[in-house]
Amino acid sequence: MAPAFTNLMEKIDSRILRERVLIFVTLLALIFLLWNFLVQARFDRERKTLQSQQTQIATEKKGLESQVTALTMAMTMANDPVIVKQNEINALNAVITEIESRLSGLSQGLISAEQLPKVLEEILRRTASVELLQVRTLAATELQLDAEKSAENNTRGTGVYKHGVLIRVAGSYTQLIQLMKELENLEWKFYWESLNYTVKQYPNAEIEIRVFTLSSEEGLLGV
Repeated sequence: MAPAFTNLMEKIDSRILRERVLIFVTLLALIFLLWNFLVQARFDRERKTLQSQQTQIATEKKGLESQVTALTMAMTMANDPVIVKQNEINALNAVITEIESRLSGLSQGLISAEQLPKVLEEILRRTASVELLQVRTLAATELQLDAEKSAENNTRGTGVYKHGVLIRVAGSYTQLIQLMKELENLEWKFYWESLNYTVKQYPNAEIEIRVFTLSSEEGLLGV
């Protein structure tokens, strides 16, 4: 045993019991502090690192399980013909709702398809200064959605039909202008599609007018 250590032990043995106990307790405390600082702290850091890694791995595992569940449900729904058909029905119902909304706005205050040619012809016949040359109904045509939506829903029409009437009348410029004003002042509303003005022999001229109204029925107008 080293002389220095032997001298230290002899000095401790020469102390009274209370002092020796105090020295022993102090040595134990010093050893504990050194252990805690040099060894235990490193163990604690490694333990916290492992716990953090375990938590991260568990979170990633749970996320992957959720993705697998979602993908499985999506594949099941994609392969289920009932769900596929229901999705198609829902898409068509959405289109129908949009069309009905548009029709409601467009047809507000419009004259009915059945009344349009009769009312126009009656107005023209009452206007003695203007010569009625022709009143002809045009074939009903179905309104189309926007080009992109029409391509997506090409298997189903809008269900809204445009009913047009062609009118040809002759008269002077003043007479024809007066006729136009009377048509515009009618209590019924309709859409103007085109107007062609041709001077035959001054001051006489002819105008060809195309007007139309909207309806949910395809039937021909009654002229």
